[in-house]
Amino acid sequence: MGAGVATRRLSLTYPQGLIKEPVIYKVAKEYRLVPNIRRARVTESTGEVLVDFSGAEEDLNRGVMYLTGLGITVKEVRE
Repeated sequence: MGAGVATRRLSLTYPQGLIKEPVIYKVAKEYRLVPNIRRARVTESTGEVLVDFSGAEEDLNRGVMYLTGLGITVKEVRE
């Protein structure tokens, strides 16, 4: 990664069925993204994570599509 590196802060809301799955690891590995978890809250019924992902713009877009395809609600957080 070099000059083409971008970072997006995303709010992820997991459905109950994905709480115990290593979703952030999988998306980071598959799409060459670097995660930085800023905050997380997990209950028995939902998971909420605020995470910065860094990587190439195309990989970020593909990673977001992967997460939404799993049923995770993804919202970009602007500072």
